[in-house]
Amino acid sequence: MIEIETKIDGIDVKEVKKALKRLGANAAKSKLFRRYVFNLEEKAGEDRFIRLRSDGKKSTLTYKHRQGTSLANTEEVETEVKDFDATARILSAILPEPLYQENKRTSYNLDGVEISIDEWPKLPPILEIEADSEEKIKETIDKLGIKGRVLGNIGWEKVYSLYGMDLRKFKILKFE
Repeated sequence: MIEIETKIDGIDVKEVKKALKRLGANAAKSKLFRRYVFNLEEKAGEDRFIRLRSDGKKSTLTYKHRQGTSLANTEEVETEVKDFDATARILSAILPEPLYQENKRTSYNLDGVEISIDEWPKLPPILEIEADSEEKIKETIDKLGIKGRVLGNIGWEKVYSLYGMDLRKFKILKFE
């Protein structure tokens, strides 16, 4: 499956929430995600990793391979796993050193488009918009009237690098 999304930083969270409410977006609860990321060998210009993630109720194992700079540049294969901790132990036995990360996410749905306000340690809030086409993403940005810097479909390593940090240097990244 191809993942089509973009990230936007420099957002005003209150303004985004007001716009979502005005447009009638359906809000989901905020969730705390725990994850282990296992970076894989990659060539210049690509990003390959396996992610084990849980929101406390559902755990998923995902392979991601991001190439290029378009909004539709990421191959993603995901499956649900039953036991987060056991899966982490198995993966840790066969893959390079995992990175442990946490983030908080508040998700909304607007006309079939998933809009998330993501909070990560050491970063300001980032908006993520995911849809089944680049056109829907652009339409959603216009509808919301979002002010901020559109980053494209980049990984969190790249986001951290925009703020002068190397995400891979944080073996454990969690909220204080």
